[in-house]
Amino acid sequence: MSTPSLVRRIMLAQMLLLTLLWCAFLTYVLWESLRSPGLLAGKKTYDTILAVVDQMADRPQARYKILREIDLALREDYGAGDDPAISTSLIVRSGGQVVYASEGAPLNVRNTHYDEAQRISADGSLWRSRTARSPRSDAEATLVMPADEWHFFIHINTRGYYLLPLLISLPFLLLPAWLSVRVALRPWSKVAREVAARGPQDLTPLQSMPKHEELRNMVDCINDLLGRVRESAERERAFIADAAHELRTPLAAMRINVEALQSHVTDRQQRELLGGILNSGDRATRLVRQLLLLMRSETRTANPRRPVALTALVQERLAVLSPLAARCSVELELDARGEIRIDGMREGLVSLVDNLVENAIKYSPAQGRVEVALHASAQAIVLRVSDAGPGIAPELRERVFDRFFRDPDQTQSGSGLGLAIVQTVARQHGGSVALDTSAEGGLMVTVTLAAGAAAG
Repeated sequence: MSTPSLVRRIMLAQMLLLTLLWCAFLTYVLWESLRSPGLLAGKKTYDTILAVVDQMADRPQARYKILREIDLALREDYGAGDDPAISTSLIVRSGGQVVYASEGAPLNVRNTHYDEAQRISADGSLWRSRTARSPRSDAEATLVMPADEWHFFIHINTRGYYLLPLLISLPFLLLPAWLSVRVALRPWSKVAREVAARGPQDLTPLQSMPKHEELRNMVDCINDLLGRVRESAERERAFIADAAHELRTPLAAMRINVEALQSHVTDRQQRELLGGILNSGDRATRLVRQLLLLMRSETRTANPRRPVALTALVQERLAVLSPLAARCSVELELDARGEIRIDGMREGLVSLVDNLVENAIKYSPAQGRVEVALHASAQAIVLRVSDAGPGIAPELRERVFDRFFRDPDQTQSGSGLGLAIVQTVARQHGGSVALDTSAEGGLMVTVTLAAGAAAG
């Protein structure tokens, strides 16, 4: 099934309008031609025909030829060719006998009064005719034309006089119509390209301000919507950031008090309960920290771009996380070729590396290995982190980037914000994140960043 197209819809509307206009115009012309007496009201035509009949009574063959020429001239000027159903027919009588008749002329049509246009029914059709009599002889000239409007319309339609011109002209009108629609929709296409180029975090007003009233109203509505969404997102970020800041102090105080209490407790069961409280506090503290990182990574103004030595940054973060790896009996391995620099936001890149490496360490088995590879090309910088953990099922690899979503089968604790932070930072640096299966059966996360001012 083809996708609906606005251009196709406008072109169809134009063709429909053209068809309706053609039908209205042709109907008006035909109706007026049938209603108007036209040729039947003329006197000179009748006088000429009757003069030929009277003057050439002794030369019937020559008379016939001249009447034939007059008949053809009348059909060409006032009729529609040789079709008696839509043209004017000539019938000439002398001494009560037909001396000339147009081909297909309704011979049964006879006027009851001379020099008067009458509507007469004959041969199952309705005709309009007028008969004139010569003042010098008994010669009569009758001009007959169809008077049944519906029969007339149906007849010319079956002969192609109605639809054929329209069908012939439509193809020649399609290209101009298409070009006119395309030209008319250029301002619309410009606005559409600007909207398509926007990232999910770019809620600034559209720069395209068309002069056309209809399109300007649409752009104004879009800008109003972007403004409302931007205000709502800012309120949400401010609320989360304020709540996270407020939670840091009581969580830190709770940890200090629990550790102090734990040092004075000798009962084993009580110490285990206090240890559980500390673990829960650590998870809450980590969640608060990740919420703050997420809010900061989504705020561009708080993270100005500066040249960052990415290789040195990765080495620094691996050194900071090495105690955690040692506690989990996990080996960290770095594969970096040369010094790579990027024009980016250092705090966001730190969050990206920390979340990837921390998750890889947390989900790796004892004696496992976390491989971190950093490479650059003229087009992009690629950071790849691989582990030997349980990995992520292919059907869940899109959803794990949603905030607070976690694999239902995952036994490790977590907040579900790590990969959301990674994706946000990657997008801010013109990049993307892809998940795959590592060589050891675990998870391999590939972050591709725009090269910027990268050097090897």
